[in-house]
Amino acid sequence: MTDAAPSLDLTSPEFLADPYPAYTRLRAMGPLVPMGPGVWLAARYTVADAVLRDARFGRDFAASVERRYGPGIMDAPAFRMVGRFLLLMNPPEHTRLRVLLSKAFGVKQAAELRRLAAAEAERLLDGLIDTRSADLVTAFNYPLPIAVICALMNLGSADRPLFERETRALVQVLEITALSRDALDAANRAALVFEDYFRRLLAERRRAPGPDLVSLLLRAEEGADRLSEDEIIANITLLFLAGHETTANMLGNAVWSLFRHPEDWARVRREPGLLAAAVDESLRYEPAVHIAARTVFEAATVADVALAAGALIYVNLGAANRDAEVFEQPDRFQLGRPASATKALAFGGGIHYCLGARLARIELECGLAALFRRLPALRIEQPHTLRWKPTLTIRGLDALPVSW
Repeated sequence: MTDAAPSLDLTSPEFLADPYPAYTRLRAMGPLVPMGPGVWLAARYTVADAVLRDARFGRDFAASVERRYGPGIMDAPAFRMVGRFLLLMNPPEHTRLRVLLSKAFGVKQAAELRRLAAAEAERLLDGLIDTRSADLVTAFNYPLPIAVICALMNLGSADRPLFERETRALVQVLEITALSRDALDAANRAALVFEDYFRRLLAERRRAPGPDLVSLLLRAEEGADRLSEDEIIANITLLFLAGHETTANMLGNAVWSLFRHPEDWARVRREPGLLAAAVDESLRYEPAVHIAARTVFEAATVADVALAAGALIYVNLGAANRDAEVFEQPDRFQLGRPASATKALAFGGGIHYCLGARLARIELECGLAALFRRLPALRIEQPHTLRWKPTLTIRGLDALPVSW
Protein backbone atom coordinates (compact mmCIF):
# COMPACT_ATOMS: atom_id res chain seq x y z
CA MET A 1 0.00 0.00 0.00
CA THR A 2 2.87 2.40 -0.66
CA ASP A 3 2.80 2.87 -4.48
CA ALA A 4 1.25 6.35 -4.44
CA ALA A 5 2.76 7.49 -1.17
CA PRO A 6 6.37 6.23 -1.19
CA SER A 7 7.32 8.41 1.79
CA LEU A 8 4.89 6.47 4.00
CA ASP A 9 5.97 2.97 4.95
CA LEU A 10 2.86 1.42 6.48
CA THR A 11 4.74 -1.72 7.53
CA SER A 12 7.71 -0.20 9.37
CA PRO A 13 8.28 -0.81 13.09
CA GLU A 14 7.85 2.93 13.68
CA PHE A 15 4.45 2.92 11.99
CA LEU A 16 3.28 -0.18 13.87
CA ALA A 17 4.34 1.38 17.17
CA ASP A 18 2.46 4.62 16.47
CA PRO A 19 0.53 4.91 13.18
CA TYR A 20 -1.16 8.21 14.03
CA PRO A 21 1.48 10.64 12.70
CA ALA A 22 1.27 8.78 9.37
CA TYR A 23 -2.51 9.00 9.51
CA THR A 24 -2.25 12.77 9.94
CA ARG A 25 -0.15 12.94 6.78
CA LEU A 26 -2.62 10.72 4.91
CA ARG A 27 -5.51 13.01 5.83
CA ALA A 28 -3.51 15.98 4.56
CA MET A 29 -3.00 14.28 1.18
CA GLY A 30 -6.67 14.63 0.28
CA PRO A 31 -10.14 13.22 0.84
CA LEU A 32 -9.24 10.02 -1.02
CA VAL A 33 -5.58 9.03 -1.32
CA PRO A 34 -4.57 6.86 -4.32
CA MET A 35 -2.75 3.77 -3.04
CA GLY A 36 -2.36 1.94 -6.33
CA PRO A 37 -4.31 1.31 -9.56
CA GLY A 38 -8.00 1.42 -8.65
CA VAL A 39 -7.24 1.45 -4.92
CA TRP A 40 -8.00 4.42 -2.64
CA LEU A 41 -7.77 5.18 1.06
CA ALA A 42 -10.21 7.34 3.03
CA ALA A 43 -8.62 8.76 6.16
CA ARG A 44 -10.85 11.78 6.85
CA TYR A 45 -13.87 11.26 9.10
CA THR A 46 -16.53 12.84 6.86
CA VAL A 47 -15.38 10.87 3.81
CA ALA A 48 -15.02 7.62 5.74
CA ASP A 49 -18.48 8.01 7.26
CA ALA A 50 -20.01 8.85 3.87
CA VAL A 51 -18.42 5.81 2.19
CA LEU A 52 -19.60 3.47 4.94
CA ARG A 53 -23.19 4.74 4.57
CA ASP A 54 -23.38 4.92 0.76
CA ALA A 55 -25.35 2.08 -0.85
CA ARG A 56 -23.22 2.39 -4.00
CA PHE A 57 -20.28 0.99 -2.03
CA GLY A 58 -20.32 -2.48 -0.52
CA ARG A 59 -18.44 -5.68 0.08
CA ASP A 60 -16.77 -7.75 -2.65
CA PHE A 61 -14.72 -10.12 -0.58
CA ALA A 62 -13.98 -12.51 -3.45
CA ALA A 63 -12.62 -9.78 -5.71
CA SER A 64 -10.46 -8.28 -2.96
CA VAL A 65 -8.82 -11.58 -1.99
CA GLU A 66 -8.34 -12.59 -5.62
CA ARG A 67 -6.34 -9.38 -6.02
CA ARG A 68 -3.96 -10.72 -3.38
CA TYR A 69 -3.94 -14.47 -4.01
CA GLY A 70 -5.17 -15.03 -7.56
CA PRO A 71 -8.23 -16.84 -8.98
CA GLY A 72 -9.55 -19.94 -7.24
CA ILE A 73 -8.68 -18.77 -3.73
CA MET A 74 -12.37 -18.74 -2.71
CA ASP A 75 -12.36 -22.55 -2.98
CA ALA A 76 -9.98 -22.73 -0.01
CA PRO A 77 -11.82 -23.70 3.23
CA ALA A 78 -10.96 -20.47 5.08
CA PHE A 79 -12.14 -18.12 2.32
CA ARG A 80 -15.18 -20.25 1.53
CA MET A 81 -16.32 -19.98 5.15
CA VAL A 82 -15.45 -16.30 5.62
CA GLY A 83 -17.30 -15.49 2.39
CA ARG A 84 -20.53 -16.51 4.16
CA PHE A 85 -20.02 -14.03 7.01
CA LEU A 86 -22.79 -11.45 7.43
CA LEU A 87 -20.28 -8.60 7.54
CA LEU A 88 -19.01 -9.46 4.05
CA MET A 89 -22.40 -9.65 2.33
CA ASN A 90 -24.50 -7.07 0.48
CA PRO A 91 -28.26 -6.63 0.10
CA PRO A 92 -30.47 -8.51 -0.45
CA GLU A 93 -28.51 -11.41 1.12
CA HIS A 94 -27.17 -9.15 3.89
CA THR A 95 -30.66 -7.83 4.70
CA ARG A 96 -32.11 -11.33 4.92
CA LEU A 97 -29.31 -12.68 7.13
CA ARG A 98 -29.25 -9.65 9.43
CA VAL A 99 -33.00 -9.92 10.06
CA LEU A 100 -32.71 -13.60 10.93
CA LEU A 101 -29.57 -13.25 13.04
CA SER A 102 -31.00 -10.24 14.90
CA LYS A 103 -33.89 -12.40 16.11
CA ALA A 104 -31.42 -14.56 18.02
CA PHE A 105 -28.93 -11.91 19.08
CA GLY A 106 -31.69 -9.60 20.25
CA VAL A 107 -33.25 -12.13 22.62
CA LYS A 108 -30.50 -11.78 25.22
CA GLN A 109 -31.14 -8.45 26.90
CA ALA A 110 -28.40 -6.17 28.12
CA ALA A 111 -28.85 -7.17 31.77
CA GLU A 112 -28.25 -10.86 30.97
CA LEU A 113 -25.26 -10.08 28.77
CA ARG A 114 -23.82 -7.95 31.56
CA ARG A 115 -24.39 -10.71 34.11
CA LEU A 116 -22.54 -13.25 31.96
CA ALA A 117 -19.64 -10.89 31.22
CA ALA A 118 -19.26 -9.86 34.87
CA ALA A 119 -19.39 -13.48 36.07
CA GLU A 120 -16.76 -14.65 33.57
CA ALA A 121 -14.46 -11.73 34.41
CA GLU A 122 -14.71 -12.58 38.11
CA ARG A 123 -14.03 -16.26 37.44
CA LEU A 124 -10.91 -15.49 35.43
CA LEU A 125 -9.56 -13.14 38.10
CA ASP A 126 -10.29 -15.70 40.84
CA GLY A 127 -7.72 -17.95 39.19
CA LEU A 128 -5.29 -15.14 38.50
CA ILE A 129 -5.22 -12.88 41.53
CA ASP A 130 -2.72 -14.86 43.63
CA THR A 131 -0.12 -15.04 40.85
CA ARG A 132 0.77 -11.32 41.37
CA SER A 133 1.82 -10.95 37.71
CA ALA A 134 0.75 -12.10 34.26
CA ASP A 135 0.59 -11.31 30.58
CA LEU A 136 -2.84 -9.70 30.53
CA VAL A 137 -3.31 -10.50 26.83
CA THR A 138 -3.10 -14.27 27.29
CA ALA A 139 -4.38 -14.50 30.88
CA PHE A 140 -7.43 -12.23 30.66
CA ASN A 141 -8.04 -10.30 27.45
CA TYR A 142 -8.35 -13.30 25.14
CA PRO A 143 -10.02 -15.73 27.57
CA LEU A 144 -12.78 -13.27 28.61
CA PRO A 145 -14.65 -12.85 25.30
CA ILE A 146 -14.19 -16.56 24.51
CA ALA A 147 -15.71 -17.41 27.88
CA VAL A 148 -18.67 -15.07 27.31
CA ILE A 149 -19.36 -16.44 23.82
CA CYS A 150 -19.14 -20.02 25.12
CA ALA A 151 -21.54 -19.12 27.93
CA LEU A 152 -23.99 -17.66 25.37
CA MET A 153 -23.82 -20.94 23.46
CA ASN A 154 -23.88 -23.12 26.59
CA LEU A 155 -20.52 -24.70 25.77
CA GLY A 156 -18.27 -26.17 28.42
CA SER A 157 -14.87 -24.76 29.30
CA ALA A 158 -12.81 -27.69 27.98
CA ASP A 159 -12.80 -26.48 24.37
CA ARG A 160 -12.05 -22.81 25.06
CA PRO A 161 -8.31 -23.17 24.28
CA LEU A 162 -9.25 -24.72 20.94
CA PHE A 163 -11.54 -21.80 20.07
CA GLU A 164 -8.87 -19.29 21.06
CA ARG A 165 -6.15 -20.98 19.01
CA GLU A 166 -8.23 -21.52 15.88
CA THR A 167 -9.79 -18.05 16.03
CA ARG A 168 -6.35 -16.45 15.99
CA ALA A 169 -5.45 -18.49 12.91
CA LEU A 170 -8.66 -17.86 10.94
CA VAL A 171 -8.95 -14.12 11.64
CA GLN A 172 -5.75 -13.54 9.66
CA VAL A 173 -7.64 -13.95 6.36
CA LEU A 174 -9.32 -10.58 7.02
CA GLU A 175 -5.96 -8.81 6.74
CA ILE A 176 -5.54 -6.56 3.69
CA THR A 177 -2.04 -7.89 3.02
CA ALA A 178 -1.30 -11.37 1.65
CA LEU A 179 -0.55 -14.11 4.19
CA SER A 180 2.38 -16.51 4.14
CA ARG A 181 1.82 -20.09 3.05
CA ASP A 182 2.06 -21.28 6.66
CA ALA A 183 -0.52 -18.70 7.82
CA LEU A 184 -2.89 -19.69 5.00
CA ASP A 185 -2.54 -23.36 5.88
CA ALA A 186 -3.30 -22.61 9.53
CA ALA A 187 -6.37 -20.56 8.54
CA ASN A 188 -7.67 -23.38 6.32
CA ARG A 189 -7.19 -25.92 9.10
CA ALA A 190 -9.02 -23.62 11.51
CA ALA A 191 -11.99 -23.29 9.15
CA LEU A 192 -12.27 -27.08 8.89
CA VAL A 193 -12.05 -27.44 12.69
CA PHE A 194 -14.86 -24.90 13.20
CA GLU A 195 -17.01 -26.48 10.50
CA ASP A 196 -16.70 -29.98 11.95
CA TYR A 197 -17.22 -28.82 15.56
CA PHE A 198 -20.31 -26.71 14.88
CA ARG A 199 -21.92 -29.20 12.51
CA ARG A 200 -21.81 -31.78 15.31
CA LEU A 201 -23.06 -29.16 17.79
CA LEU A 202 -26.04 -28.27 15.59
CA ALA A 203 -27.03 -31.93 15.43
CA GLU A 204 -26.91 -32.13 19.23
CA ARG A 205 -29.00 -28.97 19.70
CA ARG A 206 -31.61 -30.16 17.22
CA ARG A 207 -32.06 -33.25 19.39
CA ALA A 208 -32.01 -31.31 22.67
CA PRO A 209 -32.66 -27.57 22.17
CA GLY A 210 -32.39 -25.05 24.98
CA PRO A 211 -32.32 -21.30 25.61
CA ASP A 212 -28.75 -20.96 24.27
CA LEU A 213 -27.73 -18.90 21.24
CA VAL A 214 -27.20 -21.93 18.99
CA SER A 215 -30.72 -23.20 19.65
CA LEU A 216 -32.10 -19.71 19.06
CA LEU A 217 -30.36 -19.55 15.68
CA LEU A 218 -31.85 -22.92 14.75
CA ARG A 219 -35.32 -21.59 15.59
CA ALA A 220 -34.89 -18.12 14.05
CA GLU A 221 -37.31 -17.55 11.20
CA GLU A 222 -38.89 -14.74 9.21
CA GLY A 223 -42.05 -15.94 7.55
CA ALA A 224 -41.08 -19.18 5.85
CA ASP A 225 -37.38 -18.28 5.80
CA ARG A 226 -34.84 -19.89 8.09
CA LEU A 227 -31.08 -19.93 8.37
CA SER A 228 -29.34 -22.80 6.58
CA GLU A 229 -26.86 -24.96 8.46
CA ASP A 230 -23.95 -23.47 6.53
CA GLU A 231 -25.16 -19.94 7.36
CA ILE A 232 -25.42 -20.74 11.07
CA ILE A 233 -21.96 -22.35 11.14
CA ALA A 234 -20.34 -19.44 9.31
CA ASN A 235 -21.91 -16.78 11.51
CA ILE A 236 -21.24 -18.61 14.78
CA THR A 237 -17.63 -18.67 13.59
CA LEU A 238 -17.92 -14.95 12.80
CA LEU A 239 -19.03 -14.34 16.39
CA PHE A 240 -15.80 -15.92 17.61
CA LEU A 241 -13.68 -13.89 15.18
CA ALA A 242 -15.42 -10.52 15.55
CA GLY A 243 -16.49 -10.97 19.16
CA HIS A 244 -13.25 -12.47 20.36
CA GLU A 245 -10.29 -11.06 18.46
CA THR A 246 -11.48 -7.47 18.33
CA THR A 247 -12.75 -7.39 21.93
CA ALA A 248 -9.56 -8.97 23.26
CA ASN A 249 -7.44 -6.36 21.48
CA MET A 250 -9.77 -3.57 22.56
CA LEU A 251 -9.39 -4.58 26.21
CA GLY A 252 -5.62 -4.34 25.93
CA ASN A 253 -5.81 -1.07 24.03
CA ALA A 254 -8.10 0.43 26.67
CA VAL A 255 -5.85 -0.62 29.57
CA TRP A 256 -2.83 0.77 27.72
CA SER A 257 -4.58 4.05 26.89
CA LEU A 258 -5.71 4.59 30.48
CA PHE A 259 -2.29 3.63 31.86
CA ARG A 260 -0.70 6.33 29.69
CA HIS A 261 -3.06 8.86 31.27
CA PRO A 262 -2.62 8.32 35.03
CA GLU A 263 -5.13 10.95 36.12
CA ASP A 264 -7.87 9.31 34.05
CA TRP A 265 -6.74 5.87 35.27
CA ALA A 266 -7.17 7.06 38.87
CA ARG A 267 -10.53 8.73 38.14
CA VAL A 268 -12.03 5.59 36.60
CA ARG A 269 -10.85 3.50 39.54
CA ARG A 270 -12.45 5.98 41.98
CA GLU A 271 -15.63 6.49 39.95
CA PRO A 272 -16.92 3.32 38.26
CA GLY A 273 -19.69 5.41 36.71
CA LEU A 274 -17.05 6.73 34.29
CA LEU A 275 -16.42 3.29 32.78
CA ALA A 276 -18.84 3.82 29.88
CA ALA A 277 -17.12 7.11 29.00
CA ALA A 278 -13.70 5.44 29.29
CA VAL A 279 -14.82 2.72 26.87
CA ASP A 280 -16.19 5.28 24.40
CA GLU A 281 -12.97 7.31 24.43
CA SER A 282 -10.80 4.19 24.19
CA LEU A 283 -12.76 3.05 21.13
CA ARG A 284 -12.02 6.41 19.51
CA TYR A 285 -8.46 6.90 20.70
CA GLU A 286 -7.05 3.38 20.11
CA PRO A 287 -9.60 1.19 18.28
CA ALA A 288 -8.96 -2.47 17.56
CA VAL A 289 -10.14 -2.35 13.93
CA HIS A 290 -8.41 0.17 11.70
CA ILE A 291 -9.38 -0.82 8.17
CA ALA A 292 -12.73 -1.58 6.52
CA ALA A 293 -12.82 -2.31 2.78
CA ARG A 294 -15.55 -1.20 0.36
CA THR A 295 -15.89 -1.87 -3.38
CA VAL A 296 -17.42 0.71 -5.71
CA PHE A 297 -20.42 -1.01 -7.33
CA GLU A 298 -21.27 1.84 -9.70
CA ALA A 299 -19.29 4.84 -10.88
CA ALA A 300 -19.50 7.59 -8.27
CA THR A 301 -17.93 10.86 -7.22
CA VAL A 302 -16.82 11.33 -3.62
CA ALA A 303 -15.39 14.65 -2.44
CA ASP A 304 -14.81 15.64 -6.10
CA VAL A 305 -12.89 12.41 -6.77
CA ALA A 306 -14.29 10.30 -9.62
CA LEU A 307 -14.38 6.59 -8.78
CA ALA A 308 -14.82 3.91 -11.43
CA ALA A 309 -16.97 0.85 -10.83
CA GLY A 310 -14.79 -1.89 -9.37
CA ALA A 311 -12.48 0.48 -7.50
CA LEU A 312 -11.52 -0.50 -3.95
CA ILE A 313 -11.68 1.92 -1.01
CA TYR A 314 -9.90 1.19 2.25
CA VAL A 315 -11.71 3.13 4.98
CA ASN A 316 -9.20 3.94 7.70
CA LEU A 317 -11.25 3.98 10.90
CA GLY A 318 -8.21 4.66 13.08
CA ALA A 319 -7.34 7.76 11.07
CA ALA A 320 -10.95 8.98 10.91
CA ASN A 321 -11.22 8.79 14.69
CA ARG A 322 -8.25 11.18 15.06
CA ASP A 323 -9.52 13.78 12.55
CA ALA A 324 -9.05 17.27 13.99
CA GLU A 325 -11.86 18.58 11.76
CA VAL A 326 -14.30 16.50 13.81
CA PHE A 327 -12.71 15.80 17.21
CA GLU A 328 -11.23 18.57 19.35
CA GLN A 329 -7.63 17.73 20.32
CA PRO A 330 -7.95 14.31 18.67
CA ASP A 331 -4.54 13.01 19.82
CA ARG A 332 -5.47 13.63 23.45
CA PHE A 333 -7.26 10.95 25.49
CA GLN A 334 -10.16 12.97 26.88
CA LEU A 335 -12.34 11.11 29.36
CA GLY A 336 -14.89 13.89 29.53
CA ARG A 337 -15.72 14.31 25.86
CA PRO A 338 -19.34 15.48 25.58
CA ALA A 339 -21.79 12.63 25.05
CA SER A 340 -23.37 14.68 22.26
CA ALA A 341 -20.11 14.80 20.30
CA THR A 342 -19.65 12.93 17.03
CA LYS A 343 -19.37 9.20 17.61
CA ALA A 344 -16.23 7.31 16.71
CA LEU A 345 -16.32 4.81 13.86
CA ALA A 346 -14.94 1.92 15.91
CA PHE A 347 -17.81 -0.40 14.92
CA GLY A 348 -18.09 0.72 11.31
CA GLY A 349 -21.20 2.36 9.94
CA GLY A 350 -24.17 2.06 7.64
CA ILE A 351 -25.84 -1.31 7.11
CA HIS A 352 -22.65 -3.09 8.19
CA TYR A 353 -22.56 -1.49 11.65
CA CYS A 354 -21.37 -4.27 13.96
CA LEU A 355 -24.25 -6.50 15.11
CA GLY A 356 -22.30 -7.34 18.27
CA ALA A 357 -21.43 -3.76 19.26
CA ARG A 358 -23.62 -3.87 22.37
CA LEU A 359 -22.04 -7.10 23.58
CA ALA A 360 -18.53 -5.74 22.93
CA ARG A 361 -19.20 -2.58 24.96
CA ILE A 362 -20.60 -4.61 27.84
CA GLU A 363 -17.59 -6.94 27.83
CA LEU A 364 -15.22 -3.98 27.83
CA GLU A 365 -17.02 -2.28 30.71
CA CYS A 366 -17.25 -5.46 32.78
CA GLY A 367 -13.65 -6.46 32.04
CA LEU A 368 -12.25 -3.06 33.03
CA ALA A 369 -14.50 -2.85 36.09
CA ALA A 370 -13.29 -6.23 37.36
CA LEU A 371 -9.63 -5.39 36.75
CA PHE A 372 -9.82 -2.07 38.58
CA ARG A 373 -11.80 -3.47 41.51
CA ARG A 374 -9.97 -6.77 42.01
CA LEU A 375 -6.46 -5.54 41.13
CA PRO A 376 -6.28 -1.99 42.58
CA ALA A 377 -2.46 -1.94 42.35
CA LEU A 378 -2.41 -3.05 38.70
CA ARG A 379 0.51 -1.61 36.74
CA ILE A 380 2.12 -2.31 33.38
CA GLU A 381 5.68 -3.62 33.53
CA GLN A 382 8.31 -2.21 31.14
CA PRO A 383 5.78 -0.23 29.07
CA HIS A 384 8.47 1.04 26.69
CA THR A 385 9.20 -2.50 25.47
CA LEU A 386 5.63 -3.31 24.38
CA ARG A 387 5.20 -4.46 20.78
CA TRP A 388 2.16 -4.09 18.55
CA LYS A 389 1.00 -6.83 16.22
CA PRO A 390 2.40 -6.48 12.67
CA THR A 391 -1.05 -6.10 11.11
CA LEU A 392 -2.88 -3.22 9.42
CA THR A 393 -6.51 -4.26 9.86
CA ILE A 394 -6.39 -5.27 13.54
CA ARG A 395 -4.47 -3.18 16.07
CA GLY A 396 -3.50 -4.77 19.35
CA LEU A 397 -0.57 -5.53 21.61
CA ASP A 398 1.36 -8.80 21.28
CA ALA A 399 1.67 -8.94 25.05
CA LEU A 400 0.80 -6.78 28.06
CA PRO A 401 2.91 -7.79 31.10
CA VAL A 402 1.33 -6.52 34.33
CA SER A 403 1.78 -6.95 38.06
CA TRP A 404 -0.26 -5.99 41.13
